[in-house]
Amino acid sequence: MTTNKMKESQVLFQKLGDTWYAFTELEQDIVYSALPAGVDPRSTKLDIIEIIDEHMQRVANTRFHQAEGA
Repeated sequence: MTTNKMKESQVLFQKLGDTWYAFTELEQDIVYSALPAGVDPRSTKLDIIEIIDEHMQRVANTRFHQAEGA
């Protein structure tokens, strides 16, 4: 029997000035990234939200690997 685990993630969107940012918590660290110019999470389809979630995972992995090398 195979069990697939889906990790639940929550993303907070915050606008600072003219730029939207995505914030999430991954492995007890807060990770954030600026959204591309023109992307407004209030009017964006869910497909882009999934892409943002994947991007936040990559940002966290990059940050983790950089910390290991320091």
